[in-house]
Amino acid sequence: MVSGAQILFGGPQPNSVNASLPTALLFVWAIVLTVGGAFVVAAAVVKPHPALYLEFAEHPSLSLMCGVYAASILMLAGARAAVPAALTLAAALAFAVRAVQVTRTLVAVRRELRRLEQEDP
Repeated sequence: MVSGAQILFGGPQPNSVNASLPTALLFVWAIVLTVGGAFVVAAAVVKPHPALYLEFAEHPSLSLMCGVYAASILMLAGARAAVPAALTLAAALAFAVRAVQVTRTLVAVRRELRRLEQEDP
């Protein structure tokens, strides 16, 4: 969240990998980082059920943008971006796995709620 806001309001650090990205991609990356980070913080402080919906909203976009970002920095910055790209791809994979977990949990919760509604006299 802080990294995204820093890019949005101050631009990328000179000579950083981010500085090699096209402006539009950097702007979208910064927004996804900022909003995704805010959702992560919100999910940590709300009750479990709303937190799952926040995670459901955030993880797919974070996963996708991490993948796009990693590929972009590798293509644009070359070998000097190999480590940041690998770490960002690992984050993309973790977000994707968590998105699947959250989706399965929400499906199970909905199924259980329907079952309980049917049992209710």
